[in-house]
Amino acid sequence: MKKNYINPSFFKVWKNAAAMLALFTAASVGTAMAQEGSLGNTTIFGGAQMTFFGNSDFMTPTGGTQPGVILTERATATISYLNYFGNNLTASGVTDASYVDGYVRKYGTGQFIFPVGDNGNAGQFAASADGTSGAYFHADPSVAVTTNLFTGGSYTALPAGGPFDRTLKAGTLGSIDAVEYWDIDGATATPITLTWDAGSDVTTLTGGTLSKLTIAGWNGTQWVSIPATINATSILGGPSTAAAGSITTNASIVPNTYTAYTLASLVADLTPTTDIDALSFPNAGDSKDFIINLYEINNVLANGQIRFRITKLSSFTITYPTTSGTSNVFGGTANENGNWDFTENTSFITITAKPGITIPANGQASLGFNITRKPGVPAGTGQNITATIISGSGGEVNFVNNQVVTTVTAN
Repeated sequence: MKKNYINPSFFKVWKNAAAMLALFTAASVGTAMAQEGSLGNTTIFGGAQMTFFGNSDFMTPTGGTQPGVILTERATATISYLNYFGNNLTASGVTDASYVDGYVRKYGTGQFIFPVGDNGNAGQFAASADGTSGAYFHADPSVAVTTNLFTGGSYTALPAGGPFDRTLKAGTLGSIDAVEYWDIDGATATPITLTWDAGSDVTTLTGGTLSKLTIAGWNGTQWVSIPATINATSILGGPSTAAAGSITTNASIVPNTYTAYTLASLVADLTPTTDIDALSFPNAGDSKDFIINLYEINNVLANGQIRFRITKLSSFTITYPTTSGTSNVFGGTANENGNWDFTENTSFITITAKPGITIPANGQASLGFNITRKPGVPAGTGQNITATIISGSGGEVNFVNNQVVTTVTAN
């Protein structure tokens, strides 16, 4: 028979002159009033629940093997919960030594900051919908294994569906947090907020550009980006910086949509388009200007080396100015050719951004060219103006939308 050994300090009495704590299993319900505070360790065994009917305060612990920690069972088959029942409740005093090691569930309305943590690290998140629950895992999601304090060993990968390979990700994502992840559950849509601290190392995660930070969700096969905005003021107080802060989904989502959540970085996503007034060239020597636009579509600054190339044609000549000016497209369109270097070989014209040139988040760069029908080209000859962004330009990794093809015809 397996035995669980729990330090006696796990059963210290909860004290507060103005409060009572309610401990119940699925078959019994207690009540408590006012504010409750944990002065020592409490364990909620598998299948059981404990409920606060008011705000709680994780006060400075007095000792024990896991001081200030309320322990719940994480295993899916025997999961246990600390419940908070009421509207607009708070759980204060959470630190790396005082938190819930396991699952917390909220009943009621209003944003609630879940006082969760793992392995000596607080990892709070916030949600608003009634019935939302969740836990924090201070572990690499690619492994998804954390300590089992009931046995002294480790759990198998949790939650069900893990591990969550960080190399499997959508093309709009760069790095996936290797430090932590959250299991957040619920059937009702809610904004979701994740927090970070110095241990999260978002500086490395984002390459030092905090604006690249986002939330990622595991959809069953890969990590995908969930549009999110960094909170100017963290839900835990103070401004959001690389050292600590919070980030919230742009829209309410059903927590059950994703198996796990974590922090991630976005990468630039460049895609080209062509602007030209007409596609037909009736006579030899006919000439038209055209513009190649490079759009950033993932709300991330594209910097570093940015390059694209245009395939040379046998029936048309493509030329270009090397200074910025106005191209004769749509009545006059400004180009930025002076910001770029041009090189050629027998097959391509390659265009490279000069050092320091960037494309703003959701912005564009416009490059001007001219195309001329060569003498002796038979009528009806059609060829493609093909512009291709070179892989890795601006740090991007999504290459499926890196080419635009525009067919011109000698009529």
